[in-house]
Amino acid sequence: MINLESPQAPDAAYIRTMFDRMARRYDAFTALIGLGQTHRWRAHALEPLRPGMRVLDLGCGTGDLALAAAARVGPSGEVVGLDFSGDMLAVAAHKARVRRTPAWGPVRWVQVRAEDLPLPDAPFDMVVSGFVLRNLYANIDAILAGMKASLRPGGRVRLLDLTEPKRAPLRAVFRAYLLGPVGLYGALLFGRDYPVPYLPDSAQRFWKADEFVAALRRAGFSDVTRRSFLFGTVTLYDAARP
Repeated sequence: MINLESPQAPDAAYIRTMFDRMARRYDAFTALIGLGQTHRWRAHALEPLRPGMRVLDLGCGTGDLALAAAARVGPSGEVVGLDFSGDMLAVAAHKARVRRTPAWGPVRWVQVRAEDLPLPDAPFDMVVSGFVLRNLYANIDAILAGMKASLRPGGRVRLLDLTEPKRAPLRAVFRAYLLGPVGLYGALLFGRDYPVPYLPDSAQRFWKADEFVAALRRAGFSDVTRRSFLFGTVTLYDAARP
């Protein structure tokens, strides 16, 4: 059983156990907390994809971003969904079997830690992620290096994540929403398995938008930009491997 009070610096085993336990109801949870906008944010993240591209979805979870990418790259492309939660990957694989159409590109699921990138079959044309990196902040430097090594020259990263707002009033509203309504959704869906403080704490620990842009540049990425949604609480980062 996961404690309601998450540790100040949760380790990989804690995070993996948390997501394993949440896997089967995770899609319902994200639909509730995303205010109906998650589909739109994913579409923005995948805008540059073209038929024939190879895509790596880092921290693919239950597979929605990876499957949307498969629909865009088509049969001549390929998508690899990577996650360290076996239960999340099981949900993703089931979803792919149910939804798959001949127009999609092939999708492969691999249970690997993000810090162990690159995969043996790199390079990819694009690395994407959806609301993952703040969970991996303890190893973020190694993960950014692995993402860069996973790309062909000119390949891009497109990374979505929560961002704690800079302005104090917005930051207070953001945290109150995550602790209040989101905490209630989590308790209803997962019971005692939902660690109420984890989501706001992970956003607070992670870099602010400008800081993460600087981190991408330090990691050797070029052409780094960001785009904000929902009053700056969600950010899409875009960068290229030179």
